[in-house]
Amino acid sequence: MTEAWTTPEQLAVKFAEFETALSAHWERPKAWGIMHEDAEGRIVVDRAEAGEQLDLLAMAALSMATGDCCGTYVTRIDAAELDMAIATLAPAEACPEYNLSNLRTWRYLREEIGEDGTAVAAFTRTLDVADPDDPHLTALLGEIHRGRRENPDGSTTLWRPVGPAELELLRATGMRAWPPRLPDQPIFYPVLNEAYARQIADEWNVAASGAGYVTRFRLPTGFARRYPTCQAGGSDKLELWIPAADLDELNRHLIGPIEVLETP
Repeated sequence: MTEAWTTPEQLAVKFAEFETALSAHWERPKAWGIMHEDAEGRIVVDRAEAGEQLDLLAMAALSMATGDCCGTYVTRIDAAELDMAIATLAPAEACPEYNLSNLRTWRYLREEIGEDGTAVAAFTRTLDVADPDDPHLTALLGEIHRGRRENPDGSTTLWRPVGPAELELLRATGMRAWPPRLPDQPIFYPVLNEAYARQIADEWNVAASGAGYVTRFRLPTGFARRYPTCQAGGSDKLELWIPAADLDELNRHLIGPIEVLETP
């Protein structure tokens, strides 16, 4: 009888079993991705995950197939190993709540590489790697940090839409600190481009509070790279999801004052 994992609880049990099987050397990465090289030798990132989007079950299944499981590393995956990873994860298809994106990607790659080709998996224990020493790790981090304005002076520019109340709180700090989040607001959401910030201000802040404004601020690029790019809809709807618990540290890293791009 074919094995099937039908509930999230069963998936959690299987992941715990996988972790145990991987031994004490297993280390959960901050990000990982799977990729291949096209006919011209260019690296194509087929899937990358980081932060809250990590599929731990898929990562463990792939690590079991390749025998690699520790820290920051890059590993080539042959057809037999990819077949093993697919077979290991396939029972999760029976769970309606499980995101099958990794399994679909692996099956696509299996056809792409044929019997003699290889795919490549890259894992990293930190997101703020300054100079990766492997091109596949560079490609992974490039995907994880896509869509940013990283400036030559070592800063990253971010935007945030605000309503009148939050703007007054900012002014009370001399435009030098973001106010604490409310208990029901566990995440601080800056966005990666001005147009998206303007859209949120016009469509959400105006409706909620009668007015919306776009602010702009800068952080050290190394600090901003701790947080993966998150997509909230279309390809240009890019954000950082920064836990409220990190907001004090973010404020300590602000470069210069927070700017309002239009004055009410």
